[in-house]
Amino acid sequence: MTSWTNVNDLIATLRKRWATGRYLSDYARNVPWTPIELPVKAPSASELLDQFDDAVRWAEVFQRDSHTGGGAARFEVTYRTLKSKNLGSNSVPAQVRIESFTQLCALIGTQRDVRSLDEILNQTNATIPSLVPWVVTHPLSAVEHQGIWRDLLATVTWIATNDTEALYLRQIDVEGLDTKFVDRHRKLLDELLTTVLPEHRIDPDFSAADFARRFRFRPKPAYTRLRLLNPQPAFPKHLSEITLRTEELAALELDADTVFVIENEITYLAFPAVLNSVVIFGSGFSLAALRDIPWMDSREIVYWGDIDTHGFDILNRLRARFESVHSIMMDHHTLLAHPRQWVTEPSPTNRALTNLNDAEGALYHDLIEDRYGHAVRLEQERVRFSWLQQALEPWRKCASKMATPDSPD
Repeated sequence: MTSWTNVNDLIATLRKRWATGRYLSDYARNVPWTPIELPVKAPSASELLDQFDDAVRWAEVFQRDSHTGGGAARFEVTYRTLKSKNLGSNSVPAQVRIESFTQLCALIGTQRDVRSLDEILNQTNATIPSLVPWVVTHPLSAVEHQGIWRDLLATVTWIATNDTEALYLRQIDVEGLDTKFVDRHRKLLDELLTTVLPEHRIDPDFSAADFARRFRFRPKPAYTRLRLLNPQPAFPKHLSEITLRTEELAALELDADTVFVIENEITYLAFPAVLNSVVIFGSGFSLAALRDIPWMDSREIVYWGDIDTHGFDILNRLRARFESVHSIMMDHHTLLAHPRQWVTEPSPTNRALTNLNDAEGALYHDLIEDRYGHAVRLEQERVRFSWLQQALEPWRKCASKMATPDSPD
């Protein structure tokens, strides 16, 4: 098989260059055209002698494909002369030259992209002129979304001209559009809005993944679910469990000395009664919402999660906000007491966790290093219930002493 250049090779090279967006961007900027020159690998003199028939067929195909069906040149060809004693002088293509942007588009079939870009630039200039530079810099992205470009401009216009801080995304009011449109195109909308909005309208702490917070819409509220292990003055006496908006829970002052944070739902529901305590259903990394509850700073916080790498990661994050957090049943003793309950952690982490104490850090390291087997995991619900009851004895004894009056001397 020969490696001589054919016209399809040249077109493939040009399409790769087109895919960078450079040519469309230069077109949009009215940059003067610079002819494109591409080398052509043609038969050498020795190849011409040894593979004469193949070389003739190659030359015929190249000549045919370098012209349109009507005979017009698709590009200019520069030839070089090969001299041979046996074959004399022969001209072979050495280089092709694209003389204009129009010729380039005709050759690689991108005329529709150009028409789309022209239309997008006209729409953008008429609606949000400040977005034109973005289009010029990202022409292929704009062309890719040509079918919804008017909707994108309408959405950007609405957000830019409304005070969003008191609004949910659901309240975007653009004809024919809804929040699912925003969700599907949030990455592109993020780029467009970042281009046109003033800095104070964008929260740099959030990415496009949290579109609402990034563009200062009212975010969905976080909720905290908790069990009341003893009556609370703030609630009717018959209530044993509540779910509140975290921001509203933060404004209350609960009558509790200890806050137990539990990861597993059934363990949370079965958690034994401990006086002067509440139990919060942690539900994994959603624990981040607890950082906004200020009264927890003055409470004893006890965390119990799975003995696996992510369980320690969650503990580490919680302790980053509340330094006084301590863990229960996340130790070597508990792990080694339940070998038949071990399972495999699907996707362990090995992040550096700087907020663990020495014992926790040692177990975390053992889990990472597979000291007890591959990705060993002891889930909270697999720990014997009597083990939990025993672990809670210090709090029960403390509560019992507080409830019993001192005896007289």
